Amino acid sequence: MEKDFQDIQQLEPEDDDHQLSDSEGPGNFGQNPRRENPFWKGPSSPRPLQQRLCSSFRLGLLALGLNVLLLVAICMTGSQSAQLQLELRALKEAFSNFSSSTLLEIQALDSHGGTANDKLRSLGNKVEKKQKELQTDHATLNLHLKHFPVDLRTLTCQMVFLQSNGTECCPINWVEHEGNCYWFSRVGMTWPEARQYCQLERAHLVVINSWNEQKFITQHTGPFHTWIGLTNSEGSWKWVDGTAYRHSYMNWAFSRPENWGRGREVGGGEDCAEILSNGYWNGNNCQQVNRWVCEMPRDITG
Repeated sequence: MEKDFQDIQQLEPEDDDHQLSDSEGPGNFGQNPRRENPFWKGPSSPRPLQQRLCSSFRLGLLALGLNVLLLVAICMTGSQSAQLQLELRALKEAFSNFSSSTLLEIQALDSHGGTANDKLRSLGNKVEKKQKELQTDHATLNLHLKHFPVDLRTLTCQMVFLQSNGTECCPINWVEHEGNCYWFSRVGMTWPEARQYCQLERAHLVVINSWNEQKFITQHTGPFHTWIGLTNSEGSWKWVDGTAYRHSYMNWAFSRPENWGRGREVGGGEDCAEILSNGYWNGNNCQQVNRWVCEMPRDITG
């Protein structure tokens, strides 16, 4: 009995080897993959039908999306092309009309030799009239553009005023300090130009009334010489807002400048005040190009 059981155990591996050799193709006849490669795990199972269908469906969706994008791009290109063609046709018609009218004018001049000068004079008057109209329109447009930022800042400040239940505010890009608003330039101008700029902003060149205000201005001007609203153009130093000079705050770098102007004509020397990089004041020629500071009361909504 034990001998028969041992014979059966010896036959089982041979049957397995025979089955593995039969499962290989004709090209591998007589070879056992399990014997040749101890890591061989048998033939891989085929991919499920559902996975292949999903993959094909995704590819179809991707192709459909690309086709839709291509169609949209073609439609947009076609629309732009049609619009450009219409504009080109309009330009051609306008040029044709202009050429026709010009040709008629030339023919009229040729046919009426005696009135050629009159025609030229008439055309010249028309051109001059059109030029004046264009200059007037340009000046009006510049005026509107100049007042637009002021109106925008006023409107913005009014909105903030209403939203804050009556709190005062400064315009955009202006800095608030102790009840006043300050604007610091980033370019240079002469003193008269800087004063006019501030006036257009419904402000004036800064008037320094205290050491705290002096310190605040110096912190924002940095290493640049900066115009302030103090001038000696009329023979005596005056602040642009009418503040009494002799009883106001001063911070001159040298001795009091009242004696500078003795023996020279007004306007011929250092008649305008500037702040140096160290915070002290200095007299300089008014035509010198410096940065400047504008000042206005904080409440501009009234």
